Amino acid sequence: MVVLVAFSCRRNVVSALVPTIGLEVHCQLLTHTKMFCACPIVHGAEPNSAVCPVCLGHPGSLPVLNEQAVRLGVRAGTALSCAVDPQSVFARKHYFYPDLPKGYQISQFDRPLCRGGYIHVDIAGKRHRYALERIHLEEDAGKLNHEGTRSLVDWNRGGTPLIEIVGKPDIHTAEAAAEWFRMMHRVMTTAGVTQGDMQKGHFRCDANVSLATEGAPLGTRVELKNINSFRFLAKAIRHEIERQKAVLKSGERIVQSTRSWTGSESVSLRSKEDAADYRYFPEPDLGPVPVFDSDHEDAQKHLPCIPLDVWLLDQESQRLLDVQTEFALGAKDAAALLAEPTLFSLFQDSVKAGGDPQAMANWIRGPIARWKKESEGAPFLLTSEQLVLLNQRVQDGVLTRAVARELVQEICGRGGQVAEMIHSRGLARVNDAERVSQVAQDLVSKHADAAEKYRSGDSRVLGFFMGQAMRIFEGKVDGGEMQKALIKALSNEGLGD
Repeated sequence: MVVLVAFSCRRNVVSALVPTIGLEVHCQLLTHTKMFCACPIVHGAEPNSAVCPVCLGHPGSLPVLNEQAVRLGVRAGTALSCAVDPQSVFARKHYFYPDLPKGYQISQFDRPLCRGGYIHVDIAGKRHRYALERIHLEEDAGKLNHEGTRSLVDWNRGGTPLIEIVGKPDIHTAEAAAEWFRMMHRVMTTAGVTQGDMQKGHFRCDANVSLATEGAPLGTRVELKNINSFRFLAKAIRHEIERQKAVLKSGERIVQSTRSWTGSESVSLRSKEDAADYRYFPEPDLGPVPVFDSDHEDAQKHLPCIPLDVWLLDQESQRLLDVQTEFALGAKDAAALLAEPTLFSLFQDSVKAGGDPQAMANWIRGPIARWKKESEGAPFLLTSEQLVLLNQRVQDGVLTRAVARELVQEICGRGGQVAEMIHSRGLARVNDAERVSQVAQDLVSKHADAAEKYRSGDSRVLGFFMGQAMRIFEGKVDGGEMQKALIKALSNEGLGD
């Protein structure tokens, strides 16, 4: 009995743990050449074709700082209300890894380019402000390509200019972290600091996650490395929170470590290093980095407003109201459409082509958005005219909504003409009340045991009958009409007992 009480107490403690999340973003700067040499920034080129003695760390080679990288770093800090240091300092960060040819990375440590600052995020209609620790300049490492049991190193990416944006650990939900990451991406791309192509690694995030009881010191943190998707970031953090809860519930302790996200789970990479493990010291081949008046003038010239994040949110709020008013949409529909520019463009074109705004929003937010999510960047072939026609065929009773949903997803990926596809495939809705009634009666007779369960009060069985009927008609019968016929058949059978 004592053991059960103790277990219950431990379980309550674990369930009361509060997650704390700190994010670090690696943002590739929009320059033509690398941070410390004249090698071009390339993507998809022949491996090790864009390298030189400087970025490979050959003895006697000396780095020369890319001034545009500094200018873009100042612009990023200015956009986020950071304090820009008039003289920052580079340092060597030592660690051994095959993609780091020098055996160290040139980064910044105790004298970063920018300190402080904030990022604002709107969540569920409420604005939140999250603090930043710093923004510092550094060079990127190379890339490992894994082929079976061996790994090949491509140093083309090595030396690419980056800024690392370090947030303070003041986020407490996975959803807020994803919005923070999404907003940071908007700020940096709007400011022209980066192209922000996440598939090419231009913008990737590390998340430090820890659990502790409210008011207690932060727990042991675990780092989730190199996540390049807003959705995956939220999913990875939720998974890590549950993993840590399970570890603590079992009586074990959290080990400080770095983990990689596979898309469905995290796997351990290595124990997490602290600053002392990297043996930082000032880079002897580079002097202090001065920030000139021209760098600040560049930021003022290229930023539409300072702070940029607040301006973007205010613009977004106004646009949201405008869309709601113009198209008579609810806030959720308007926000979801605006979040996906290609879908919003389809929505606008569909309304111009004569589509009802709410009906178009329902199609786009439903099966079309689902196709886009699952297609992973495939070309979008559905036109606004075909969407309007498809919806009209449903309204006219020519197509059932179930068939139309399948058809719209097919046209998204393959293209096609709605009228021709309905005719050639025989997709038109079944308008034969006698046949619908007969199918309902046949199903009730065939599945007498299930019918008896329904009559005994198990209404869930009706779903089974509906599934059977829709398969027979291949979805080409109205769901409401079929359900009425089944209920009538079940009731008549009951009266005959």
